[in-house]
Amino acid sequence: MKDEIFCHLSFSSFIFPPLWMAGWTDLGNIWTTFKELDIRPIADEAERPLVLAFVGAAGCGKSTLIAALRHDPRAREKVIAPTIEADLDAAARLDAADLIVLMLDATRADFSAEAHLFAEWRGAGRNVVVLYNKMDAAQDANVVSATMTPWAGARVAFGSAVDPESLAHSFVPRVMDALKESRVSLARHYPLFRLAVARELISDTSFANASYALGTGFAEIVPVLDIPFNVADMIILTKNQALMAYKLGLALGLPTRWQAHVAELGSVVGAGFLWRQIARQLVGLIPVWGIVPKVAVAYAGTYAVGEAIVYWYQTGHKMTGRGMRELYADALARGKQIAQEIVARAPKPSLPQVTLPSLPRPSLPKLPAPRAKNVCAQCGKQNARAAKFCAYCAAELNF
Repeated sequence: MKDEIFCHLSFSSFIFPPLWMAGWTDLGNIWTTFKELDIRPIADEAERPLVLAFVGAAGCGKSTLIAALRHDPRAREKVIAPTIEADLDAAARLDAADLIVLMLDATRADFSAEAHLFAEWRGAGRNVVVLYNKMDAAQDANVVSATMTPWAGARVAFGSAVDPESLAHSFVPRVMDALKESRVSLARHYPLFRLAVARELISDTSFANASYALGTGFAEIVPVLDIPFNVADMIILTKNQALMAYKLGLALGLPTRWQAHVAELGSVVGAGFLWRQIARQLVGLIPVWGIVPKVAVAYAGTYAVGEAIVYWYQTGHKMTGRGMRELYADALARGKQIAQEIVARAPKPSLPQVTLPSLPRPSLPKLPAPRAKNVCAQCGKQNARAAKFCAYCAAELNF
């Protein structure tokens, strides 16, 4: 029923929350939240030139690989990115490189010169990825395997510079691992990495939101804490989605100004979907419904927002309402699996131990001890307690 209500929200109600949402107006929408964030460090890091150096023997495919990295298939243009292209005899001048890609022609069998350079770079602590290029032309995989000893422990990739799919399978993940702190800049400057970086950003943010929902969910089931996490959930999850959307825009080549992201991505995600997703989050905020639904919703909503942006980048069109519903349903099913896994691994909460202060024992007034029975020693008869002589034999009582 809540989903049906949110389905009919207009864009104006997204920008200006209706009266029945009084108390939530501080949230605004994803872009209002976005304006409150300090995005300058993110933009600066994305814009920082990332220099890749491609080193190898003549004819190993350096120029072909550089062209493949720079080509944006959607825009049908090449992105100008700083690169260094050097033969083996000129490889010493690489101080400005953030990453060295040592390219090997997989159809050759002797890489002694390359091995010497690699040993020098490794001794100097340089960041290096080794790429066996032209794997599509290699005649014998055993010959390639026999040449791998010098690169033991290094990041080694295999592929073909003329086949983007082969590069995406092996080369792209290893470069992203080597430049994990600069992945947004990597994607922004080299379009070959854009989809992989975007998917990693979506996965990381979705898991982060799921983990946050798990933590607040555990806190909600401890009644003594009595913390209003529902408001915090809305703020934190929306903030994380806003940052993800901005990073995705930077990685996919949009301008650094956040207003451009509103124009390009606002209609892509769809205001109605965002509010429907928030409504589902509210259901998860009720402790009695359980933690797993809440975690699954936090994951699925974030994942669907990110994938809608990637779909627009790949196709140039925003996803239809039906497509969004199907995407969310798939994401929710995946979110439930992830939620069950992390809930099972998470330490279970326990009620806080309350230690009461020790109190002094109350002191009661002392009562006089009851007198013993007044029994005559001579006749054995019991007399009144106050009697001094036995009423039966007149003997003196010794009480």
